[in-house]
Amino acid sequence: MIADRATVEYVDWPHGCDAVTSLAHDPPRVFVRRGGPSLRERFTLAHELGHIELAWHVGTVNCTTDLVSTDEDGAFPQNSGWAQEREANEFASRLLVPDRWASPLVAGRTHFSRDEMREVLAALSTANVSALAGLLALRRHMLPGHAFFVGERFAVSDGTSWPGYPPVTSSEITSYLAGAYEVHEFELNGRLIKWASMFPPIEVPRALEADRQDERTAHEILSACCSDIFGESAPARVYSINGLVGAVTRNTSLRWKEESIVTAVHARIDGRSDLRAVLDHPDFVLYLRKRASGIVERREGKPNP
Repeated sequence: MIADRATVEYVDWPHGCDAVTSLAHDPPRVFVRRGGPSLRERFTLAHELGHIELAWHVGTVNCTTDLVSTDEDGAFPQNSGWAQEREANEFASRLLVPDRWASPLVAGRTHFSRDEMREVLAALSTANVSALAGLLALRRHMLPGHAFFVGERFAVSDGTSWPGYPPVTSSEITSYLAGAYEVHEFELNGRLIKWASMFPPIEVPRALEADRQDERTAHEILSACCSDIFGESAPARVYSINGLVGAVTRNTSLRWKEESIVTAVHARIDGRSDLRAVLDHPDFVLYLRKRASGIVERREGKPNP
């Protein structure tokens, strides 16, 4: 595909970059480091094609394609070179691991057993991309709470905390994984990977008849909980929790379910020392259920009960 859009040359060089693309030429010229692993080379070529197809990419670009791709602002220094690298990685990832193929593997699921993780990775291995490239694609469709490590490279699902500013150190990774709910190791395309589930599953009690008869809105329940726990600072805490719920569920392309929203929001609040106490309020789980139900029904176009 790239051969139709550019002149591609394989070269020997000692540089750390995988390829160099000169967009000033017509057609563009792409220089690829010779002798790299075949799967990495495939991703590199797709990455360089991204530079060519994305019309706002200009100049000569030196590329190292296994850097972490992310949707989070501020993940890299804010300059045009890093922005172009992120976008080219995203282009390559979507080209080689299409969303319509990857999404059904993980969409809408908060937790996976070890066997389920193995099945997901076995399917991902058939995409014929490097381990990190495949995981970068997979994490786009995953709910918050999942992190993948390939050596010192990593990919996290949207809404999941980072282990540090890349490149991360081995000590940062060790500390990060120590705080995970569980970590499993697998082999993917010849590389050892670690899949960390950051959030514990939350047992959400079944709705009681009294809950169904409670006519308060989710906001009214939250306000009452915060008033009981935080007193005069309740309005600020209500504002913080509402903002946190919005931030956690902002990616509307993910197939959110009520239980996944409850789990993700509970985990994020538990990580906030200024908000954690509200989790002990007996009505807070009712708030979570009502808020999660409202979000799911609104996005599915159903009227609220």
